[in-house]
Amino acid sequence: MKKVFLYIVTTIIVFSACEKVEFTTEDPNSFEDATATLMINAPLLANAVVIEGELARTGSIWAGQLTGADRQYISLNRYIVTSADFNTIWGILYAEGVTQSRILQKKAIQENNDIIGGIAMIAEANIVIQAAALWGDVPFSEVGDVNQYPQPKYDAQKDVYNALLTLLDNAIIKVGNATGESYGSETIGEDTRATMQWSEVAHSLKARIYLHLGDYSNALTSADNGISSSSGDWFFYHQNISNGARNIYYRFCATKKKGYMDASDAHMRTLMQNRSDARSNYYYSGSKPDYTSNGIFYRDVDFPVITYYETELIKAEAELLANVDPDNALQALNNVRAYWDARMGAGSFPAYIPADFANNAALLREILTEKYISCYGQIEAFNDMRRTDNYIGIPLKADAPTQKMPERFIYPQTEINSNSNVPNIQDVFTPTSVNEGTYPGI
Repeated sequence: MKKVFLYIVTTIIVFSACEKVEFTTEDPNSFEDATATLMINAPLLANAVVIEGELARTGSIWAGQLTGADRQYISLNRYIVTSADFNTIWGILYAEGVTQSRILQKKAIQENNDIIGGIAMIAEANIVIQAAALWGDVPFSEVGDVNQYPQPKYDAQKDVYNALLTLLDNAIIKVGNATGESYGSETIGEDTRATMQWSEVAHSLKARIYLHLGDYSNALTSADNGISSSSGDWFFYHQNISNGARNIYYRFCATKKKGYMDASDAHMRTLMQNRSDARSNYYYSGSKPDYTSNGIFYRDVDFPVITYYETELIKAEAELLANVDPDNALQALNNVRAYWDARMGAGSFPAYIPADFANNAALLREILTEKYISCYGQIEAFNDMRRTDNYIGIPLKADAPTQKMPERFIYPQTEINSNSNVPNIQDVFTPTSVNEGTYPGI
């Protein structure tokens, strides 16, 4: 854990330029004696490692967006992992993410700072959403108090989601109209930090949770209150001032583990080429993810956390499944096409018309396909594949040893060794509880 701590502190110093964080606690991983304004960077940076790092790479490989090509990543490409593979990221998620967020929430109460407390709640919710999505039952209610709960229980996946909805409701009250420039701005995308609203981010995260739960009506309501334009996107900020500040995909592909991951068997690369998708040469460079100077994973390209386009695509899916309203669903889909048209060049993504779709099922397939492509390199693409029973037909890897698609991550060996409450799930092919049912589709 000490290496993780040093990474985060180093990154905070890089982002803060001239601020030095000093600690007077006996626990070197506890930030509780710093001011809340300095503490906020730690859980936000832990979010970046969790959301943009190993979990995203694994999910993207298993969702057919990327390829494990060398060393242990060859096994990963065949859906083969070990419990030890998740030791480090689990520690970052809980020790540096959840626990530090909760310490910060207490500190914010002491300092009577509702905004920073609300941001800490959003930071906690953001990473626990993915923990619950990827592992199912996870520790939550007993996390952060090692003296009282040395072996925290594993809360049911649905209970965790519901608790996060309550947490986000409280966060929305606290943050009010605060923007990305309020606190922790050093970690937030420079182009949108002045215009993103933390309350909108929280509503979009609620929409994501409701979608995971299959509650399409509430997903739509939350999305309607969520990120309302591309200027409200939450991105992690990257700069080319040091390796620690660069895009995490860039660091992995270009420097740290060059050659371990490419896109040689990536279904999405072929899909985009067949659709003549204008993003193809932005996402991929030949048979590799594009981390060149014009690519999506270049060293100073910010990484999406929750966005306008994801929010609109949640609306589109929910309009069909909750309201059977293809007109509103099509409008939300076209809003995303307009977003990409503005980014990739006028005329790249013309608006669809109702006649483009034979029926609502075809429209739903296009909505889910667009989300699959829009969320390139993000965990949500893997979440959607499992949540929708692979509605868009992502194929198995050619050398997969099974005819099943992965359904989850397995629990880390560190937890198995130290916590007797770990569920006895040994393979990646057992669905999480919220995904055990059948996707309604159309």
